[in-house]
Amino acid sequence: MRRLAGALALASLTLAPAMAVAEPAPPPASLEGMVGPALYVTDPARSLKFYTEGLGMRLRMRFGTAERPDMVVGFGTNPADAGIMLITDKQGPIQPIQHVHGFDRIALRLPDLVAVSARLRAAGFAAGEIRTVHGSIQMMMITDPDGYRIELIDSKPAARKP
Repeated sequence: MRRLAGALALASLTLAPAMAVAEPAPPPASLEGMVGPALYVTDPARSLKFYTEGLGMRLRMRFGTAERPDMVVGFGTNPADAGIMLITDKQGPIQPIQHVHGFDRIALRLPDLVAVSARLRAAGFAAGEIRTVHGSIQMMMITDPDGYRIELIDSKPAARKP
């Protein structure tokens, strides 16, 4: 029995270096906020009109050349809040947008879909049908001028039907 205990003690000493103790993981980086998606656009002026006049966003920043500007739009004026970057090809002819499997849509929550629908139509854009889904959520699907799908979700729940 003593031999077995001694052999186990010796084995534990010789195996100890091979069994390294894992260092604690560094703390995760904290998220300070989301900038938002960057969407290639083919006609910056038309896209700006859609997002500002149609959806009610504000132009927060414009940069790049006058011929091919990049812009950031969002709700409110705080540049730290999430927005959508509208960007263009910088060299060569502006390419048509090719939508592929993977990106599906941007979902935005905002009040009063009826007003948003009217604003989109007044700005010359199509507005989808406002539907009630999941019992009390009002939503509408729209497509921006470059074919990006956007799901608009009303921030006020609809009255539940009895």
